Amino acid sequence: MKNIEEIVHIIPLGYEVDRAVKPFESLLKANRVYLLTMVENPKYSHEMNMKQKKFLEIVRKNLEEKGIEVQIKNVDMFDMLDVMMNVANIIRIEKAKNNIVYVNMSACGRLTSVAATLAGMARKAKIYYVMADRYSQTESEEAIHGLSICERPKPNIVQLENFEFVEPDDVGLQILVQLCQKEMKSINILDFLRQTGIKGFRPQDFSEKYRHDKRRMDIACHIRLDKGILEKLKEKKYIEKERVGKYNKIRITETGKYVAHISGLLDAEFDVHNM
Repeated sequence: MKNIEEIVHIIPLGYEVDRAVKPFESLLKANRVYLLTMVENPKYSHEMNMKQKKFLEIVRKNLEEKGIEVQIKNVDMFDMLDVMMNVANIIRIEKAKNNIVYVNMSACGRLTSVAATLAGMARKAKIYYVMADRYSQTESEEAIHGLSICERPKPNIVQLENFEFVEPDDVGLQILVQLCQKEMKSINILDFLRQTGIKGFRPQDFSEKYRHDKRRMDIACHIRLDKGILEKLKEKKYIEKERVGKYNKIRITETGKYVAHISGLLDAEFDVHNM
């Protein structure tokens, strides 16, 4: 039995209410909304956490009153990698269920907005921006509307055109994800590819003669890995290679980290700060 297609929105949330809620009063539909926000993050002050929690509760209450399922993700909103990883992970999971995914990139700060937009475009979600009519002038206005006020019955919503992201192939992406978690030698990467059952690195992918000559098969696998995969990642500046003894030491670059985090393959529980 085919699953019923659902509409899912991802909203990284800062000190905003109207930009997160108003679109659902007249224009947009949603079965489920993911609110990405900071919940008592020890890196930041108690006052900042409490203010964010206040806006989270207002937005959650508004959405639930509209019959929308709300899921909350605790994200470091000032860490681009953490934001990208969570947005991409949610999109990949929801798209695997054949759901339609939107990303609201206007209800948060600039840094978070950039990260959410990059991840959303890379994973081919629908990105939109809710225009503010004016901005809060008093504390009482901010407490009701957030930093931005949408006064029109139907807020002005701009949908962004997606840029085409050219990512590495699936094997290259899997290697970048592994390198995000630890530095590896080429032999470790080769072991990973074999254990994962990647085509071209399994014994059954070689002729009978090679299969019974482990040394020759290992040499062929190393050449295939180095020339067919690692050199391409290096050319794109996703990795760096350093010869250490018998094998190459492989390090992921900052650019490579961005690619890994927008892939949606990193577990959202992965600690980006221990890389």
